[in-house]
Parts: sequence; structure tokens; C-alpha cells
Amino acid sequence: MFAQRQTIEQVEEGHELAPKFDADGLMPVVTTDADSGEVLMHGYMNAEALTKTIETGEAHYWSRSREVLWHKGATSGLVQKVKEIRIDDDQDAVWLRVDVQGGASCHVGYRSCFFRSVPVGAAADAPVALNFEETEKVFDPVEVYGDAPNPTKL
Repeated sequence: MFAQRQTIEQVEEGHELAPKFDADGLMPVVTTDADSGEVLMHGYMNAEALTKTIETGEAHYWSRSREVLWHKGATSGLVQKVKEIRIDDDQDAVWLRVDVQGGASCHVGYRSCFFRSVPVGAAADAPVALNFEETEKVFDPVEVYGDAPNPTKL
């Protein structure tokens, strides 16, 4: 499915998909709502996740915390239907424009994983207090995933 990376010109201005994955075999992905443009999440893809996303039209990611391929929405039902896939000029980052089935992308229940903002101009001598930009969850993560904590590396 992927072309070999041969020249800068081929990668930057050619007509073949020749993605560059990092030393861990991953590539960053920014996912936005196809209609509003709202940033929903940031994740990573390996070659298998990118291939499955292209083939199925549904977003697949690589979970760094669980170290598994992850079909977004397979457990929650909040599937991301891909409307457009874009790759940057170096072919080392992906932008997905999606329609979210169920209206949420964040595993803690909010619509967007970017549900908090950082105040600009905050003093650097104390921990920065975050502002919640979304105040209501779209779903209850305990009902969807159970009350086991989400396994993540801190």
C-alpha cells in the first residue's frame, strides 16, 4: 500500500503515499470534526493502523499506553467515520477529518479530548490551573467501560 521513500521531491510533491514512521514505528495523528473543524483528539498510528483506516474508512490508532491496535469506538460505539485523510508535506503526520458516531471522542466522556484550556499569562511560580471549556460529558465512561481505571502510562 505504501511506496518506498526515495527522494525528497517524491515525498514532498509526488503522487504516492510514502509515510515516514518514527523510531517506534509511529506517526502523530490530529483528528478533527469534519463539519465544525473542532479538534477532537491527538493520537498515533503505526503502519497497520494507517492501512486499516484507509481500507475501512473508520479510524484506527496505535495505543501507546496499552501497546495494541485500537479501532476507535469498538468498545464505546463512538466510531469515527473518516471523511478525509490528509498527510503533511513530509508524510510524517496525518490529519483525519471525521464524523463521530455518538458525538464524543474522549474516553473520559467529553466530546473532545481538548476539553480544557491553559490560561495564557499565568505565573510560572505555581502549578497552572486549567479552565474547563466543556462542562458536561456526552457519556458516562463508567457505564461504557466499567469502573476499572483506564490503563495508561503516567
